[in-house]
Amino acid sequence: MRTYRTRVNRDRTDYTPRVIAFFVLLVLLLWAAARGQAQAAEKAIDVAGVYTLMSVDGRSVPSAINHDGRVMNVHSGTLTITTNAQVTSLMTVSVGDRKNLRVERTATYTLTNSELTMKSQNAGTTKGRIVGRTFTMTNEGMAYVYRK
Repeated sequence: MRTYRTRVNRDRTDYTPRVIAFFVLLVLLLWAAARGQAQAAEKAIDVAGVYTLMSVDGRSVPSAINHDGRVMNVHSGTLTITTNAQVTSLMTVSVGDRKNLRVERTATYTLTNSELTMKSQNAGTTKGRIVGRTFTMTNEGMAYVYRK
């Protein structure tokens, strides 16, 4: 008895290794593309710039805030983040009879994903987060929101 190979069986047998190789290649390409996008997203966060203080503890600036039992008027503020890992914060406040005081702090920072960790010689460590053009942080129990 003679056995004949059908075209359907021959095609499936002939193409199986090619199909498997195609899917393996496709998975590798998708994995490489996703990895490249993730790395590009990490590098794409451009934090450098001048951020303007928008609110303190949910109150729009300028505003009066109760801090440590005293009323503090916050007039304005900026946060400058440089490309060489330096941060400078400048706020203009009034407390009691001391009007328009300039409070300036400097720190170095590290950036991990969107989290900025600032280390100051005299004020310790503060962490903040950058989402889009907004920087938020909590310092001395008060929440600060800045916009670039």
